[in-house]
Amino acid sequence: MGRSLRIPGLIDLVRADARADIRGLADDGRLDRKFEPRGPLINRLLVLRIRNVLRLAGTPLPSVAPRDDARRARAQEELRRRLDPAAGKPLWDEETIAALAGAVRGAPGAPPLGPAAQQAVGRLFAADYKASPQSWAAAGVLDAAVHTRNPLQAAFLHLSGRLRRSRRLLADLVHGDPAGVHATGIAVHNLVRGFERMRELWKEPRWRSPAAVDAVVEQCVFAPPSVLRQAVMPGATVCGAVRAGTLVVLELGAARERAAGRDVEFMLGNWAQCPAAAFVPALLQAVWKRAIAVPESEAVS
Repeated sequence: MGRSLRIPGLIDLVRADARADIRGLADDGRLDRKFEPRGPLINRLLVLRIRNVLRLAGTPLPSVAPRDDARRARAQEELRRRLDPAAGKPLWDEETIAALAGAVRGAPGAPPLGPAAQQAVGRLFAADYKASPQSWAAAGVLDAAVHTRNPLQAAFLHLSGRLRRSRRLLADLVHGDPAGVHATGIAVHNLVRGFERMRELWKEPRWRSPAAVDAVVEQCVFAPPSVLRQAVMPGATVCGAVRAGTLVVLELGAARERAAGRDVEFMLGNWAQCPAAAFVPALLQAVWKRAIAVPESEAVS
């Protein structure tokens, strides 16, 4: 069951961490990503943060664009097709796989996981993408600006100009592609969590068997900790009644901890499905296969 937190004039929030509830809420037409500043104080502050942070040139990033945004829907579908490994187009190069596999193995001279993963993602949007400590730090700023629970930190990132500069750097590296900004600034952190888990599994030789590849990949697919929806009209949901302006938190990370499943991790079959739902597992598999293909004499455990 969902959990409600309602304090008149202050907050109106519903949280859901059960898979069935998340699916029901994700499909509910009363919940959207319009993110209009309405409802009690904290609701308005959270919505304004999203509107201010996840925006490029005055336009919401695709990950927070509304359900009925036709431009978003077309762009996301085109991106989904482009990132589908079944289409036969190469989605990564030798440098990318070698760098990530080396980072997973802990090979001498291997790059840090963060920039290596960011570069792998960035090259989906710009062939000349080159990650750096600065670009990875910019991704950290963008992610913190969205997810921090410290209002003082959020205000500092905005007022100091760090958020604006970081967002501009990320945008320049992908030649202004809004989906690329989200991918290299927000979504990449989920991929890094997956590679960090992969590095842990690498330390256990029993996982290095080719027969364990699929099991390893399943353990390394991570959902974002949570995604947010806003009720656009009052009504009854699978987690209770909502009012216009109620914020609904879909706690994907908590649901994954109970049982992994692509239906929640990538919101499969939903209007907000992640366009990288096929790409991410394929990249994880390619990196792990390269890592375990290295002779034992060259592996660093």
